[in-house]
Amino acid sequence: RDIGALIHRRVLQRDSNICYGEGGAGTWSDGKLTTRIGRNSGPVRYVLEQLVRFGAPADILKLGKPHLGTDRLVVILKAMRGYLTEKGVDFLFGCRVDHVDVKGGKVTGVRYRRLNIDGSLAGGEESLAAKRVVLASGHTARDIYESLALLSEGRIALAPKGFAVGFRVEHPQSLINELRLGADFASRAGGG
Repeated sequence: RDIGALIHRRVLQRDSNICYGEGGAGTWSDGKLTTRIGRNSGPVRYVLEQLVRFGAPADILKLGKPHLGTDRLVVILKAMRGYLTEKGVDFLFGCRVDHVDVKGGKVTGVRYRRLNIDGSLAGGEESLAAKRVVLASGHTARDIYESLALLSEGRIALAPKGFAVGFRVEHPQSLINELRLGADFASRAGGG
């Protein structure tokens, strides 16, 4: 719902947009499966096999530069979520985690707040007890990392990863046609 508002009406929700949620920004990319690790390394192969298990075409296991596309990625992610839900995993959408609870050096749950459609807070803080928490906060997650750093229980070890920057530029098809074909022929080109 928030992605549609952003794409079609240019309404940006600070805590719910293309950079967050199921699949994060990668879901809304063009769906190319690329890696510099090596296509046949164990971890990469495992990920590709899981994608096939949940609906990707089997040829991604053989292709040099496989491509799924956003439409397929959304369906695959929903299938993965369904499988995990059957196994007892809870997913909370439309919520913002503000704090990870820790007691005796172990995670005991999270505290979160529900958000209204406009991104405003829908109510007070709620708690969810858990033996394990996957912190997949994605990008722009400074608040949750500050919360972890301020835990009174002591220190939480965080490991930095290598720095990477990427970006994507999109242009209207009419501009691409004009740049490629020139002004005289651009208007005759098809839409794709």
